Amino acid sequence: MFMHIYRVFISLLLLLVLLEVTVEQATHSPLQRICTTTLYDPKLPNIPPLAKEDGDVINDLLECSGEIISPSCSIGSNSVTCDCYLENQTRCRVVHIDFSNRQLQGMIPPEIGNLQYLEKLYLNGNNLHGYIPASFTNLDNLVELSLCDNSLEGPIPPFLGRMTSLKRIYLCKNFFDQPIPRELSLLPSLEYLDLSYNFLSGKIPAELGHIKSLIGLYLVDNQLSDVLPEQLGNLVNLEELYLQSNEFFGPLPLSFKSLNKLRYFNVRGNNLSESIPDIFEQWQDLRIMNLMGNNFSAPLHGQFSKLKNLTELHISHLVGGSSSFPDLSGTKLLEVLTLRNCSIADRIPVEIWNLPDLRYLDLSFNSLFGAIPEAVNNSLKYIFLKKNNLNETIPAWMNSPSYVDVSENLFRNVGISPGQTLNPDLNLFECCSNGKDEVAKRDLVDFDCKDGTQFNDRLYINCGGESVLVDGRVYEADVNPRGESTFFKSNGSNWGYSSMGNFLWASRNRYTVNDGQIHVGEAQLYSSARLSPISLKYYGFCLKSGVYDVKLHFAEIANIGSHSEAGRLFDVDIQGENVLRNFSIEKDAEGVDKAKTKEFAVPVDNNGRLEIHLYWSGKGSVLYPSVYYGPLISAITVTPARDSNVSTGVLAGISVFALLLLTTLFIGFTWSFKDIWRGDLELVELYPGGLYDYRKIKAATKSFDIANRIGEGGFGTVYKGTLSNGTAVAVKKLSRTKEGMWEFAEKSRAIAGMKHSNIVTLIGCCVGNNQLLLIYEYIGTNTLEDALFGSNDELRARLDWPTRYRICLGLAEGLAFLHEGSKQEIIHGDIKPANILLDDDLNPKIYDFGFARLYHKQRPEGTMSYTAPEVKDRPLEASADVYSFGVVTLIIVSGMKIKNPRPGGETEYLVDEAQKKDQRGNLMDLVDRNLMSYDWTEAEMILRLAIQCIDSPSIRPTMSKIVKILKKEPSIRTISIKPEGV
Repeated sequence: MFMHIYRVFISLLLLLVLLEVTVEQATHSPLQRICTTTLYDPKLPNIPPLAKEDGDVINDLLECSGEIISPSCSIGSNSVTCDCYLENQTRCRVVHIDFSNRQLQGMIPPEIGNLQYLEKLYLNGNNLHGYIPASFTNLDNLVELSLCDNSLEGPIPPFLGRMTSLKRIYLCKNFFDQPIPRELSLLPSLEYLDLSYNFLSGKIPAELGHIKSLIGLYLVDNQLSDVLPEQLGNLVNLEELYLQSNEFFGPLPLSFKSLNKLRYFNVRGNNLSESIPDIFEQWQDLRIMNLMGNNFSAPLHGQFSKLKNLTELHISHLVGGSSSFPDLSGTKLLEVLTLRNCSIADRIPVEIWNLPDLRYLDLSFNSLFGAIPEAVNNSLKYIFLKKNNLNETIPAWMNSPSYVDVSENLFRNVGISPGQTLNPDLNLFECCSNGKDEVAKRDLVDFDCKDGTQFNDRLYINCGGESVLVDGRVYEADVNPRGESTFFKSNGSNWGYSSMGNFLWASRNRYTVNDGQIHVGEAQLYSSARLSPISLKYYGFCLKSGVYDVKLHFAEIANIGSHSEAGRLFDVDIQGENVLRNFSIEKDAEGVDKAKTKEFAVPVDNNGRLEIHLYWSGKGSVLYPSVYYGPLISAITVTPARDSNVSTGVLAGISVFALLLLTTLFIGFTWSFKDIWRGDLELVELYPGGLYDYRKIKAATKSFDIANRIGEGGFGTVYKGTLSNGTAVAVKKLSRTKEGMWEFAEKSRAIAGMKHSNIVTLIGCCVGNNQLLLIYEYIGTNTLEDALFGSNDELRARLDWPTRYRICLGLAEGLAFLHEGSKQEIIHGDIKPANILLDDDLNPKIYDFGFARLYHKQRPEGTMSYTAPEVKDRPLEASADVYSFGVVTLIIVSGMKIKNPRPGGETEYLVDEAQKKDQRGNLMDLVDRNLMSYDWTEAEMILRLAIQCIDSPSIRPTMSKIVKILKKEPSIRTISIKPEGV
């Protein structure tokens, strides 16, 4: 019996296996693995097969191979929908793809145009790069396209305007540039267009106003400019209009009055001007309006009262005269109200305090006066009333909300009993005129500075970080985590900060950061920072009167995001005077995690107070959902300026005396230097001190014997020498021209003692016996020019592909060090193969800083064939070295000279030829044909990189980014060849 049951069981098992195989074969494995949802007629004996071209596209998108997708390329649930009814149920076709957030790499395959029945394509949140393929024009049925949050680049392709079935286009968070194509206006049924967080420029095409079906238009955080077109007022079905963080100017168009279906309207952070027009009366459905960070003029009219569905209103920074408080009586649903710095000179209406859903109220930096009600009916959590003229009494109920800032007002007293526990986030700094109020004394500072004895003349603060010792100075700790509505006073009462704001558009609140990655210079000061979403004031108390050198240390260590062109922008006032407007740390320092110090001469009068105010007016990116935005600072250094403790009259007298003294000294120095120049004095040794005096250098070069001359460079001749200890050196003897003197002075300040594996080190310099001498480490005499084009065939044969690639990387690392890694930012200004030495292992060493300049110095006269074209019209910048690097990499990869003769006596310039080949799509033809073998991917990448380097200055990458690309760091997007036909 048992054996019989066993045989039946085995038979059934085999039958099930057979049936499973049959079903698997009948339903075709690719279909079952690709189509997570299949639409078909269940009456059919077998499910029709998936079209092979559709399966191939899915394979390419997932970077899989073979007709059957491997298990490692699993598609996931509800990712691909296939419809088997479309071709008379003979084949199934893909109609819906959702590969969002799948970490897809590479380019969108051109074969995607084979998906002729595709209706929805979602590839957002991946690592795709390159261009949108022209084959998209074959997708006649495509309704929804989402490519957001990738690294796609180039212009928005005009051919999208021919895809007339498109209703939703989402291309946000990429690297698209150039103007918005007018052809998009040809889409008859377009409902949503999102081009936010790109690098688009120019104006909004007026033709977009023809798309009457448009419901949502999102152009956030680009470089769009010009006036807003009146034609946008024709978008009568528009519900969402987001134009923030661009460069629009002029007034809000009166035609916008017709946009009576708007629910969300945001133009924050532009340059819009004139009065805010009375255009909102018909916007009955409006819920959120943000007009912050523009240049609208006061007065603020009361045109908001009919917005009965309004939940958020944000206005800031009105310029001009004073305003009354706007009429908001009809806005019963308000939850968030910002009227900051709007020149409002009025009482706060009682109905504002009794809005039942109000949770956030920012009326700071106005001229509000009067009293606050003793009892209110609201849900307020954040109340910011900083710097007004409010008087009477701070009511007791204000101790209950989570965050209240009533600092810098004229209240007479605080209506909170001294025994009651005070909310630590109730900022009472300078709140009250009655200094006897026991509660208000919590945030008081001894402004009399101990009976008039002012005792401080220095101030060192490590903002957001622990106490550190830097250059013998102790920077005090600043680690208090609070900042919503906080006044903090240091233990010594010599400094404090007052911070206000809540991160409305961030994922969380955080007021100190410690994510710094700077490892050079005063690195400890840049490992942390304090930030605030609105207002951050640092005070120095009890300082001696006089003039101070105030250094503000910045580093962007809380980067907002790579898709943000605007980035973090804020203003800085010192002693009430604006010193930085729309300041961007990242742009000023040319990158994140790079230190930047701004220095100011600041007077402090007899009250002994220094005030540094960092303030967010509403400009710049918040890149929702960002982590943080608003002002950020790493450290503050305050030291006495020379002769700062004397009166103005005495200073004037000293200035006259000093001028006479300097004139006398200059005449004396001139005669002394003339004696040196004539050889009447033996030696003046300038840097760095040691053994490199003139006599020893003369002996090392055997009196500058012609047999030891190894080359010419810049303004002088180079000799090989051997010091008495056997060290080989290269000695550059500069000419006696003014230019030679200037070069010597510049070098001795900028590059002496710098050490990097790809830079020839200057180890000494001196003046003596009519000579200016620079002593370098001796590398040899082989230059990259010699290796590529010299007569030494053996040397040229060693330039295989790995060696050339290594030379490119070493050159990039050396330049990145000069630009960003040295103590001073240095530009070489004359990068060319003749100025790149090769050591015995053919490692590159940058040589001859004959045209190096510090930033903002006079223009160079570099070798023009290698010099960026813009240099002739403006001061030298680091991007000029990037251009020269691009030219040199073209030479290295191609093995061609910068100029090449052609038949007929014409000259072919390598840069022009490379750009032509790039436009034609055959850039790889430049690779040196004498190379026995090379890595195609590396060559393609480096040629594409070179093309970017010789583009306009705004397109060129920094040298540090170039290094990351050449090192193939995974966080850097691939430099791709522009595909043919786009």
